[in-house]
Amino acid sequence: MLMRVLSEVTVFADQPELQEKVTRMLGEAPQRSLTDVAVLAFGGATPIESLHHCVSRLSRSYRVLVVLPEQAFDQVPELLRAGALGFLGTGCDQQEFHDALAVVARGAVYVTSGSRQALTGVSTNNEAVQQVLTRREQEVLRWIADGYTHSQAARRMGLSAATVDTYVKRIRAKLEVRNKAELTRKAIELGVVRREPLLTAA
Repeated sequence: MLMRVLSEVTVFADQPELQEKVTRMLGEAPQRSLTDVAVLAFGGATPIESLHHCVSRLSRSYRVLVVLPEQAFDQVPELLRAGALGFLGTGCDQQEFHDALAVVARGAVYVTSGSRQALTGVSTNNEAVQQVLTRREQEVLRWIADGYTHSQAARRMGLSAATVDTYVKRIRAKLEVRNKAELTRKAIELGVVRREPLLTAA
């Protein structure tokens, strides 16, 4: 696995050409804080088990964006569980790469349109969610999982930030998650968030 640190982003790749592509796109990225972000570019030169191991290890210290070929999109649910926050195809364009990078840097989840289908098998049915969370809790979870802060979600819902804080504490307790990243992953697993690239609020 090749490694390079560029403008606060750590890039890991299993193929030199893929590392060059990611490095080139990073060099053209708008200036923003990207501390603690790692891009893991997987081209298939290493076993898929290595990718899972890398994501699991890296997600302890970094917010991980995975770039992988379409034929590996079926791995997205497992990589999400392992701790990755973003998923792009190796053929992604400059704009999508920048969008995904910005979302992951903020701790939200970005799922490229091509890999959405792989997540449909992860979702439980809506009835199961409704038995665990109230309608209001589901609404709060959608906003938070889409990358909104508690204050932003509160404004959208016409509530106080303190009320949203209380809802989030209840949701975390019910879903047995410790932080926002785990909460977002759980929301995707439960099918609460939409099946499209998850872009955070400006």
